[in-house]
Amino acid sequence: MSFNLNELILEKIRSVEEYDPATNELTGLYTQIEEPSLKTSADATEVTDAMGASIYTIYKAQKGTFDFTNSLFSLDLAASQYGSEKIVASDTDRLLVPVSEVITIGADHTVVLKYVPAGTEGAEIRSVRVINPDNTFGGIYEVSAAAGEGKFTLNAATKTITLPDDATGRVFVNYEKESTQAVQVTKKTDSVPKVKTLVIHAIFHSVCDTNIVYAGVIRCPRAQIDPSGTELSLKSDGKHSASYILQKDYCSDSGKLFDIIISKD
Repeated sequence: MSFNLNELILEKIRSVEEYDPATNELTGLYTQIEEPSLKTSADATEVTDAMGASIYTIYKAQKGTFDFTNSLFSLDLAASQYGSEKIVASDTDRLLVPVSEVITIGADHTVVLKYVPAGTEGAEIRSVRVINPDNTFGGIYEVSAAAGEGKFTLNAATKTITLPDDATGRVFVNYEKESTQAVQVTKKTDSVPKVKTLVIHAIFHSVCDTNIVYAGVIRCPRAQIDPSGTELSLKSDGKHSASYILQKDYCSDSGKLFDIIISKD
């Protein structure tokens, strides 16, 4: 007996997988899917007679979109939206991470940093700023090879800044540290999202017996994130949304935008 389905209960979209269409390498996996939507559209040209009565409508330039919101912020999705690669630090490829600290000046007029500063030797930190008791900014001290008025010396290896004897209170210090445990995503003005293949996994149930579960897949061979309206919410309760433009393979005889496949097992 053949397996033939029609009406089903769509429980949820379980996940969205993103692949490089040339290598089939997985480039993104999104599992907290909200408000997924698959749409198609076409440009309509109406053929009319001399009186303006409609005879026939020609539909062309058919296209599709797939939109969804990920409940959690995703670095992989951000990289895809920005047309970049997520860089993962390692022991051999370290990333520079900005650090800002407010530190109380010690009795010996020194300040001990939390991390070893990175940068040009002897000038890893170019200046520090005094913070007054009322939280306003005070004077600026600049790095120097020798102590002096308005100057400080830096020993990067020991993470120690030595200030003049009249320095008291707190200082604001900004610097960069090297990290082997960091990731980075960069947006450049000359980069656009790459074309990907989407595999969208869904869970269905039988209408007659809801205990029966079917696995469904929506496969989009060529999908490119629309870069014209990307928005990344920076609120704690913000969501991470994305919109893909579905394209046909221009060099293929097939005009396929996507497949919907449901399997019994």
